[in-house]
Amino acid sequence: MPYTPPIGIKELSKKGIFDEDRFFQLLSEQCNYTEKAVVKDFYMGFVRMLTQELRTTGIVRLPHLGFIALVKQKPTVGLSGKQRVRIDGKYMIKFYVKDTWRKYFTKLSEKSGKDGELDPREKILGKQLE
Repeated sequence: MPYTPPIGIKELSKKGIFDEDRFFQLLSEQCNYTEKAVVKDFYMGFVRMLTQELRTTGIVRLPHLGFIALVKQKPTVGLSGKQRVRIDGKYMIKFYVKDTWRKYFTKLSEKSGKDGELDPREKILGKQLE
């Protein structure tokens, strides 16, 4: 049985956190309240650029965030009945976070009190996440 992280995707989607309109509204607010249609066109162009760059070079640098890379998994050995079978590795997309971003959130989690409460989903869902 696969491991599912306790991030509460179903509960968050019921509260409207993953709505596409909400995403583009938040992005519009960060772009000085540019129209949502303009922001959506820019974002979809960004996604097309990422896809094209991953197909041609296999890696994309996102300034201030990190890298997105197309990585091939190692081949593994599995069981098919009583026989061992070699399972070839698949290509997958990995995101490598920039160290400064990672260090920022690590420092933030070390603070005590309200500043150290890093997971805002606990406030949204009203329960303790492990």
